[in-house]
Amino acid sequence: MKTNRYCAAGFASLIMVTIFSCHSSNDTGKKDTVTTAATTITQTVQKQSRVEDSILLTNLVKTLYKWHVTQKLTFEGFKPVKLNPTDTLYKGIDLFENQKSVDELRGTGLFADSFLKDYRNIALRMDKELRDGSSLWPDGELPTFNEDVDPWCNCQDSPIDNYWTIIKLTNIQINNNEAQFNWEWDSNTKSHPYKMRAVNENGSWKISYMQGYDMKAYSWEFVKK
Repeated sequence: MKTNRYCAAGFASLIMVTIFSCHSSNDTGKKDTVTTAATTITQTVQKQSRVEDSILLTNLVKTLYKWHVTQKLTFEGFKPVKLNPTDTLYKGIDLFENQKSVDELRGTGLFADSFLKDYRNIALRMDKELRDGSSLWPDGELPTFNEDVDPWCNCQDSPIDNYWTIIKLTNIQINNNEAQFNWEWDSNTKSHPYKMRAVNENGSWKISYMQGYDMKAYSWEFVKK
């Protein structure tokens, strides 16, 4: 009788273990399914968000260049000045006018503070080097720290007047609220990639970097005095 009792107890324990194992297996399967579904939803949302951001960035760049081509700055950002009207060399930058152009750029709502700071710092460095003579800017010639290209596109001319309409973005990389990308003219037009960056401030993308206004883009060591 004792043997039967022990067998019955062992059989009951086996049933409980089996039931528990089945429940655990089912729970694990459900958790795995939920996790997979959540991951899929997250990836889908992220993909849709990247697509939306890519569209917004493209619109931002096109709006920027439309403004640049059709309206432009009222004040010249890097206007040279002389100490005397008869001087053959410029000896500084009109920093008052540069600040006016910074204010005007800010007023468009297209630029982040980091870009405006770089724009100002370039003028300050130009002014310093012209004043101390480490850079030269002869009247009627190019300065020694710049090249004969439009910094807005690093080009000398554009394929069409309203070239913002044929701009396309490539190599878009978005990380949280920061994005970097290149723009080129469409495949029917020969062009070179122009590097830009943007930041998302309060839900709006703004330009934070333009290749033509990179402090390092200026040939500061070219033909120094």
